[in-house]
Amino acid sequence: MKRETIPLESILPDTFVTVASLACRTAIQLGHLAVMRTGTEAVRQFAEQIIADCGKTLADIAHIAARKGLAVPDDLDEEHRRVVEQMNEKSAGDFDSAYALSMVDGYHKAAVLYRRGQRVKNPDISAMASRALILLEARKQMINSLFESIAPQDWALMANTRSDMNDPPGAMPR
Repeated sequence: MKRETIPLESILPDTFVTVASLACRTAIQLGHLAVMRTGTEAVRQFAEQIIADCGKTLADIAHIAARKGLAVPDDLDEEHRRVVEQMNEKSAGDFDSAYALSMVDGYHKAAVLYRRGQRVKNPDISAMASRALILLEARKQMINSLFESIAPQDWALMANTRSDMNDPPGAMPR
């Protein structure tokens, strides 16, 4: 899959809060789904860590948004709800790999979002985005380890066709 670099233009504070909140809520719901559906301890532990990390980030977003008078979605929108529903429809045999792949995609989208968030002209939001990027960096290593442990043949094939976890910041699939 060919990748292109998306410019990291600035993002409005209310847009950032909404998009980041929805991303966190989606990752949390996918994490809960993974805890319930997986038969692999590595996936369960990873999902529990995602739930904890995204819960902290979501609380940070909500705290800052409340101080700034910005609205935080309290539920998923239709697009994000559909992502969770599609994951729930995966067969037991396909679930773990599909979950790991969704975490790779989620990592890239979140990295671009939080890098854009660092450019918000609000020091609280840009600082929160920087904190979230630190968590994402740790998640990157966890995703690599998870994928290698549950589907080493898939990861090797994917690594040869997509350099997802090693692309420069801002690179997104076409």
